[in-house]
Amino acid sequence: MSVRNIIFLINKGIPTVERPKQRPSLKERMIWTGLVLIVYYLLSNIPLWGVPETRYDYLRELRLIFAGSFGSLIELGIGPIVTAGIVIELLVGSGIIGLDLTDPEDRRFFQAIQRVLSIVLIVTYSVFYVIGGRFGAMQLSKNILVIAQLALGSLMLMMLDDLVSKWGIGSGISLFILAGVTTGVFWNIFAPPNIKVPETGRVVGVLSALFIEKSGAIYRAGLPDLIGLASTVIVILIVIITYGIRVNVPISHTLMRGQRTRYPIRLLYVSNVPIIFALALMGDIDLIAKIIWSRFSESATGWQQTLMSILGTFELDPRGQPIPVGGLAYYIATPRGPTDIIQDPLRSLIYLAIMVGSSVIFAKIWVITAGMDPESVSRQLVEQGLVLPGRRASSKVIAKVIEDYIESVTILGGALVGLLAAGANFAGAIGTGSGLLLGVTITISFYEVIARERMLELYPRLKAFLGV
Repeated sequence: MSVRNIIFLINKGIPTVERPKQRPSLKERMIWTGLVLIVYYLLSNIPLWGVPETRYDYLRELRLIFAGSFGSLIELGIGPIVTAGIVIELLVGSGIIGLDLTDPEDRRFFQAIQRVLSIVLIVTYSVFYVIGGRFGAMQLSKNILVIAQLALGSLMLMMLDDLVSKWGIGSGISLFILAGVTTGVFWNIFAPPNIKVPETGRVVGVLSALFIEKSGAIYRAGLPDLIGLASTVIVILIVIITYGIRVNVPISHTLMRGQRTRYPIRLLYVSNVPIIFALALMGDIDLIAKIIWSRFSESATGWQQTLMSILGTFELDPRGQPIPVGGLAYYIATPRGPTDIIQDPLRSLIYLAIMVGSSVIFAKIWVITAGMDPESVSRQLVEQGLVLPGRRASSKVIAKVIEDYIESVTILGGALVGLLAAGANFAGAIGTGSGLLLGVTITISFYEVIARERMLELYPRLKAFLGV
């Protein structure tokens, strides 16, 4: 039996959501999406059973991105699922796994292997998360119980993502990220005055701080402040404006007597995908570094000490949270506000270079694996009866014209999302720059999907034309 057949066989045993027999209406899809969101919030409030109370959070810096909830059933969030996507995208994009994603059979195998790897990583994450010391020393039976709960939580998120993609609007992963970002931003702005930081007694919410601390709310190192609020508004406006920048390539419809229209190629051609993958990769490195440090920091010798010095060393702050002080984890940790930049400018520059460079790399890979490269796009246009005015109906002709555009916006768009995310972090934006970037782009994409679905309901004949 070939590897491909084994993957397909394993994939059949993974629970999946059945596709609807007919396309749900927009109202039905919005209802399903809303129900999934409610279930997500419920899961985020179900505590893990059998674990001691602790304030030690491995994923504190990535809660908004991984859409997890500290101490809950979905503590790991979508981390393992996104990591599986990164691994497969890298393997296919580099040619290590030779797949032609324009071939339906190869694309089906691509989806199957991604689902199988997601299950493997869900179990792997859960095991190493527990044995790495996140919940301290526990009996074997409790370790197994907690591992099962963590795995179940991430598996449920995977199923909910599948449900949204088939019955709802957009993707579940985007929905969960948006939910985490909006909740975090709302809380940091509007938290009531009785919610305070235990160590300092200062209020958490920006508006509460404005009334209580007066001018002291302008800048509060390590806490949401008015400078961060202003940065948040500015970043949101920049992302909205940038998202609307596009190049319009003139095309004509061969099926509609040559009627002309335009094919838009956005500056943010790859949208938020590069930053999701970049942050997930950086989060995985940080998580591994924390697990190794917590496991061997007190008794490290030889190769263990060398490994820690490379991946990262940490110190516990007054709240009991591990703070990176060396190694790779130190340079990929998000600088929060001007204070962090002034304390170590070199670290901030390295962080910026990592964010921009990794975003560009993942943008290039995503364009290839998602069928957004010039050849794939031109083939899709020709199949829909769209050609360049005055040119023969050939996908090669269209690909040659749009190649430079797509190549440019892929690199510029990838660099820009990395630069915006890092810049907003430097300014101390509420919800982190990465979270804001993801939140705004996901909101816009949801709006566009809803508008498109509404248009298809009003003009049913467009379904055949668009191949829906």
